Amino acid sequence: MLEEVKNETVWSWSRLNSYDMAEKCEGCYYNFFLQYYKGDRGEGNFFSSYGTLVHETIEKLHNNELFAWDLEKELMNGWKKLGHKPPFPRMGKSYEEALFDFFKEGCYNYIFDQYQILEAEEEKLFEVDGIKIKGYPDLVAQHNTYNLVIGDYKTSKKYEGEKLHHNIMQLYLYSIPIKEKYGKYPDYLIYIFPREKGKKEFAYPFKLEDLERTKTWVKRTVEKIENTYEWKPRCIDVDGKKDFFANNLCNNRFGCSYKH
Repeated sequence: MLEEVKNETVWSWSRLNSYDMAEKCEGCYYNFFLQYYKGDRGEGNFFSSYGTLVHETIEKLHNNELFAWDLEKELMNGWKKLGHKPPFPRMGKSYEEALFDFFKEGCYNYIFDQYQILEAEEEKLFEVDGIKIKGYPDLVAQHNTYNLVIGDYKTSKKYEGEKLHHNIMQLYLYSIPIKEKYGKYPDYLIYIFPREKGKKEFAYPFKLEDLERTKTWVKRTVEKIENTYEWKPRCIDVDGKKDFFANNLCNNRFGCSYKH
């Protein structure tokens, strides 16, 4: 079952986006059903484990739970304990190098010295036209240049075009509880891409029309989910032994009867 608070469904960006990805043929309806209706979380993957390592390391640095002289050892231990292998050996080497390069003093400090952190990973429970949503913004801060910002760390490639247009809705969602707490919407939405070569920090001005676009998307997606009664497995249409999503990203890739 979906998580409930006083018998009301509480949604999240990941849940809404998981359905949206299935709709775009980039995910799986059946995987969504198993996770969010049957409570079968399955297993993570290399990319999610890597992202967790980056997020947790940043959080420890922000909270003074980790210091510069222990950082390299912390990263090395974290890398060895990821628990999932990358799909390709060369990919693993690239991700490892990017991890250590980002946390070098000259890179990490250059970015975060510009921030006065107000909160990090703080739980938010809010509504969009009666739809309850929970989320954890990576960073809310006062920036030396961009003023009040919501920040997010992404270990994927830099978002561009339609991918940016879609994914930035996550930060627009988080702007709702930020407005409630600080009395104003953020001035900018920030993405930090640790794996990017060169520039890693990208700022986008907050636009009310994009907030309204996000609210509309939330309402339409919830309506679609609540009116979906057939959860079609991806592996009916693709070869589960060759498909990248089925082999590397699907939470139920090891136990799904349709894949095997």
